[in-house]
Parts: sequence; structure tokens; C-alpha cells
Amino acid sequence: MLGLVTPLGEELLFRGVITNALLHYGSFIGVLGSTLIFALMHGFNTVFPAALVVGLVTAEVYRRSGSVWPAVVAHTVVNLPTIPVMVLAGTG
Repeated sequence: MLGLVTPLGEELLFRGVITNALLHYGSFIGVLGSTLIFALMHGFNTVFPAALVVGLVTAEVYRRSGSVWPAVVAHTVVNLPTIPVMVLAGTG
């Protein structure tokens, strides 16, 4: 369930609100700014580099499609395999 709900909430906030607002300042600011905010909200830890990549990809997918739903799908595809790994590692 977390593999689906978390990407939905995060994409509605980070793409639907933040990226959309920052895109008024241009594509570069919109995509890069929301990517950095997304990654920083995940903290400076082992997840940070992955959050940068996912944030960049989903922000660009949102910018190109104009819809939050393809970004939700991309984020879900990335998150789903991490849930069993976290459970097996004892961190989930």
C-alpha cells in the first residue's frame, strides 16, 4: 500500500503544487527547483541521491506531459521494488 499511496501524495504535492508554481519562472527553475526541494525533504542520507534522480525524472515527466499522473506512475515504478528490500533489511 505504501508503494502506491506515498508516490501519489508526494507527486500531488511536489509536481502538482511545487513544480507547477516554479514553472512560472521557466522550465529550468521549475524542474531543478522542485527536484532539489523533493530531495532535501528526503534528508541527507543514503536515499538523497536516489531522491535527486527520481525528483528530476518525475519533474521532467510532469513538465512534458502537463499531468501529474505519468509522474505518479514513474514514482510508483521506482518505489515498488524498494518495499520488499526494506522489509528484508529490517528497515521497513
